[in-house]
Amino acid sequence: MPEMRVTRRGFLREALAAFGFAAAGGRTLFAAPKGWKPPKGAKLVFGALSDTHLRTDYTGLKAARTFPHKYFISALEYFRSQNVDAVVHCGDAAHRGQIRELEFHAEAWNRVFPKGLASDGHRIEKLFVTGNHEIDGWRYGGDTGFKVERVFKDPEERARRILATDIASSWERVWGETYEPVWHREVKGYHFFGRHYGVAEGQIAQLVKVIEKKQGFRDGRKPFFVLSHIRPHAALNKAMAKFPEAISLFGHWHHSASNWNVIFDWGGAVAIQVPACLPKGWLPFAHDAYITKAKLEGGEREKIGVARQGYVFRLYDDMMAIERREFGEGGSLGTDWIMPLDACKIENGKVKPHPFSREELKKVIGEPQFREGAKLVVEGGKVKIPLADGNPKCRVYAYEVAVDGELRKAVYAAGGNMGIGHETNGGVTEVEIPNQDLPAAIAVTPLSSLGTRGRPITINRAHRL
Repeated sequence: MPEMRVTRRGFLREALAAFGFAAAGGRTLFAAPKGWKPPKGAKLVFGALSDTHLRTDYTGLKAARTFPHKYFISALEYFRSQNVDAVVHCGDAAHRGQIRELEFHAEAWNRVFPKGLASDGHRIEKLFVTGNHEIDGWRYGGDTGFKVERVFKDPEERARRILATDIASSWERVWGETYEPVWHREVKGYHFFGRHYGVAEGQIAQLVKVIEKKQGFRDGRKPFFVLSHIRPHAALNKAMAKFPEAISLFGHWHHSASNWNVIFDWGGAVAIQVPACLPKGWLPFAHDAYITKAKLEGGEREKIGVARQGYVFRLYDDMMAIERREFGEGGSLGTDWIMPLDACKIENGKVKPHPFSREELKKVIGEPQFREGAKLVVEGGKVKIPLADGNPKCRVYAYEVAVDGELRKAVYAAGGNMGIGHETNGGVTEVEIPNQDLPAAIAVTPLSSLGTRGRPITINRAHRL
């Protein structure tokens, strides 16, 4: 993006908007260009996870039965199958801030990547940063009331088990690498900058200094990555505005990547929220109030699905593809996000319109559609909505339910958190309708998380069971 860099002061926000980065009040969206297919042989492939929150049982020694590391292992095994070059973890690995919890991750890592190597012998770079739970988790206790001081009453023993006592030496012992508050790694010509947990002005300045020290790698086209746990804040946004090719990856929120609105432009810094691979699998939806005028209902985990999610990034000369994946039952979460790397042009001092503006993105993915012949069923005070999977490019996210032409409810699609083919209740979404409304005509319209609307299907009293 050399043109963007030359004029970043005057045109940065406009240029990012042309990419689609500033659409919908700061949310950013990607989609595959029409007709574009990933070429063979990506330049770089890496997996990305966050918020695994592995924890011990009440002995403080064994893994808690309800928080096994099998999903972390499942994610690593999938990454291995995709021949990744690196794995990113954006923090909150050790839920209660114990060294033992970090060791659970090291044991899983060594099981999947013995000696840090893939099956073919190439090295897998481990790009991990700490989160607030690594540093402060021993104080939180967790959602089960666990308290480190209650389990380990002796202060000296307790200090030996807590990461925050000496995070540097513990990190080095567990991972065999030096702990640096801000670090830099190069993987196959692409650059990663890690920022361990802590929001300090001095740390931001240090990060910028490290990036500027490596100026030689910036060619204005290749993206580079800044990894942290908490979402980028004002100081980091301001700092990253100097580097329009920077992409920040962060975790912490646990929001589902089934929603396209987890990619942001905050003050000029592009940031992608990495979903949680939490064993219990609770990933709520968020940032979708604009999709429908009715308040969305049915977002409970038993309805939208108990998901453990992550990404696979694939970088090519002209595009970056982001695969969204569920690691519990498996499966894709929908169409890959595609970010153009060299498509924003500035001509005569003005940004040339880019085909990936928000409205163009809607055209690319189209609308979620019911299959031909799909029918609603009204039974026992409920409307049963079949899965709207008639357009493979656009996964259904929610449904609007209208009674006699009046919008009455909007509800999330059943199993929307899960991989395609693994939807809760077979993808059938059930909506309760008051008895007094049942004699009326009912219409259901499928919606995407971009707000595109498919064709409704209807039912009237003549078709009731």
